[in-house]
Amino acid sequence: MSYLVLARKFRPATFDEVVGQDHISQTLKNAIKEDKVAHAYLFSGPRGTGKTTMARIFAKALNCKNGPTPEPCGKCENCTEIAKNQSIDVMEIDAASNTGVDNIREIRENVKFAPTSSKYKIYIIDEVHQLSTGAFNALLKTLEEPPEHVIFILATTEQHKVPITILSRCQKYRFRLLSTNEIAQAIKNIARKDNFEIEDEALKIIINASGGSMRDALSLLDQAISATTGKITEDYIRNLIGLLPKEIISSTVDYIAKNDADAILKICKKVYEDGYNVLQFAKDLRDYLRQLMIFSVSPDAAEVSNEDKKLFDRQKTLFAMSRYIRMGNLISKALEEMKWHDRPRILLELYLLKMAEPYYNVGELISKINELSKQTAAFAPATAQTEKNSRTETVLTADANNDESSNDKDNNDNSDENAEEDTVVTMADSFSNDLMSLWTEIVAEFSKKHPMSAQSLKDSMVKEINSSTFQISAKSLMGLNMIKTYHETIQKLMTRKSGREIKVILKLDDMLEKGGVIKEDIKIESEQPAIVNAVQEKFAVVEDLKKTAATAIPTKIENIAKKFGGVAVKKERKSVNVVEDNDESDS
Repeated sequence: MSYLVLARKFRPATFDEVVGQDHISQTLKNAIKEDKVAHAYLFSGPRGTGKTTMARIFAKALNCKNGPTPEPCGKCENCTEIAKNQSIDVMEIDAASNTGVDNIREIRENVKFAPTSSKYKIYIIDEVHQLSTGAFNALLKTLEEPPEHVIFILATTEQHKVPITILSRCQKYRFRLLSTNEIAQAIKNIARKDNFEIEDEALKIIINASGGSMRDALSLLDQAISATTGKITEDYIRNLIGLLPKEIISSTVDYIAKNDADAILKICKKVYEDGYNVLQFAKDLRDYLRQLMIFSVSPDAAEVSNEDKKLFDRQKTLFAMSRYIRMGNLISKALEEMKWHDRPRILLELYLLKMAEPYYNVGELISKINELSKQTAAFAPATAQTEKNSRTETVLTADANNDESSNDKDNNDNSDENAEEDTVVTMADSFSNDLMSLWTEIVAEFSKKHPMSAQSLKDSMVKEINSSTFQISAKSLMGLNMIKTYHETIQKLMTRKSGREIKVILKLDDMLEKGGVIKEDIKIESEQPAIVNAVQEKFAVVEDLKKTAATAIPTKIENIAKKFGGVAVKKERKSVNVVEDNDESDS
């Protein structure tokens, strides 16, 4: 008897034996129990996850002598013929070699005939996405309305290449990649049945190399069994697959952390001279950095052996998270370019040297700039400080002069007393031209989200109190209330744009606080006395003239005169004009 590979020898024969696809197995079993079997199915998913196996089990369940049943016997004639791919009523068609319209026409002619010894005639079309456009079009009508005894099962690894007109006529089932534990348990069961041993570390290497595909894992395991007679060890599997020794990978990580360019280039030379694949070296380094990053964040989440934990404990503090992200991007980019480069070794050396360069993220750079600015300010010459004070005094004097033109003497005194307390540094004094655009960017981004409320923010002014505090001065009380509504949003924008934690203080503009509001109050209150004075100037109040003026004085004017305890006297028209002139001059 010829040797059967593990993937065929231990191929699942029932729904319950299929590993990792319980959601599909249970659905198909329920459909058979409730007699709700559709006429067309589409099984899609990665390679080696059980699509064709599930199609065969489904065919056995439908055509079993005891069926349709969710648990086929596997012993009757129909079940054995389907398992050996010898059934006349269950036809497996490879779409990769039967892509033409003529092949589909042949199927259309054959579906008219009833099955010979089974209840259903079942067509399993594997890799259906490789059919031509004409073949898909020829299949449409038959797939939508096949005879009652015909069932189509389409399988593909690339569902996006199947026309939507085909997809809409099928029940779609998505097969997933298998987890590490599922593959490990399946291989241990196979090892127990087939009488061989495998180390846990060797098993992990096989699982990682399989990429979630059971068939790939069994193919690697079959290769290892064929090449060794004893226990399958970690070193043997590493040599079989072509993985590099761990010492080389861990040493490379140490040299990257130390920025040791000489040692990195020597490692690359050794890898090349020892006959290792430089592409595999890059893959191993990528996987090692990933495990180290996960271990540095959560040791329990990392799949690390007890032997490697000591090494990872030492190396987990070598890099910050931003450095891990940068190195992962660089090594992934290197792998992508090395596949098509005629000298991949050169690219690997360049990218490794780039990974070893010192790296700072934006937040770290801003912090360092702020530290340098503080140090520079501390040792600045006294003349520079004097000149800066002079500029500040000039600005304050100008502000005081503006106050004098609008406020009385008491308000000016208060402004002078508070001037020293108000000597904050504006953004123009403290930031460079690049950082001067910070506020403009914040206002622009705020305007996109809140265009109706952005004007108050555009009119406001920003001052820097210190390296972590900003003050926003609103031009009006209404504007201040609007800005307070979006206080949290503005603070988040400040923090994100500046790259550091920022506290935003909101207040009314200093000029309004010192004089503007008071002026409005005085203006409103002063209107009434002005009217009283005008009335007193317009009407001469004389006693004992009520009788003579009764018919000539309007009633309204009489009432006004009564309010002031006198009597209104009628004057000439000319005097009224004089009063109007005086009124205009007063105004």
